Amino acid sequence: MAGASITDLISSTIAILWVTTENYNMVRDDKGLREAFHEAGRGLLLVEEALQIAKTQLDARDLAGDPQTAMSSMEACNTKAKLSESIFKDVAQAPETSRFERYKTAVKRVGKENTIEVLVTGMMNDTCDLANDSAIEAAMKDQVKGLRDAIDKLSTAEPSVPKEPWGNSFSNSGSGKQFNNTKGTQYNSTDGGKQFFGNFSGSVTFS
Repeated sequence: MAGASITDLISSTIAILWVTTENYNMVRDDKGLREAFHEAGRGLLLVEEALQIAKTQLDARDLAGDPQTAMSSMEACNTKAKLSESIFKDVAQAPETSRFERYKTAVKRVGKENTIEVLVTGMMNDTCDLANDSAIEAAMKDQVKGLRDAIDKLSTAEPSVPKEPWGNSFSNSGSGKQFNNTKGTQYNSTDGGKQFFGNFSGSVTFS
């Protein structure tokens, strides 16, 4: 039965989400963490509840569609759940005064594109993809609506980690000279003389 392997993976993901929610609950009142962080933390329960219903439905029947498609969705969801657990655990274990810095460090560790709102939004989408299977689609209708609403809310929230500026920026508030170089060779001329660049194949005389 294809549902057996699916339900095992769903059960594993639910267990991870339960622990992750417990870690989030330890910091849910921390105003030093941004709203997207808290929206994502609250969203964990929505994913868990939706997966509980999917598991209940699939305990009694097979998937109606392609089992490999469903497995792919759940494998992706499970991977994101593990990354989320790691991040929330790091934040929950940090002293209150350094939780935001610990969070930023945790995101860099797992990949700076993996902010907690990105991971939780991904799990929500994976769960909605799973619910497209006609064997469980009707039973999960309300949960899918809740997940879609949460996805919309997360998409408009201020990022949980400030975006880093692109490119290079230099400033000089004094009157002296400034020399900047991000890569390659830097050539500086501080007087009125000429500069010659390149390679010379023969002898060169300067007058």
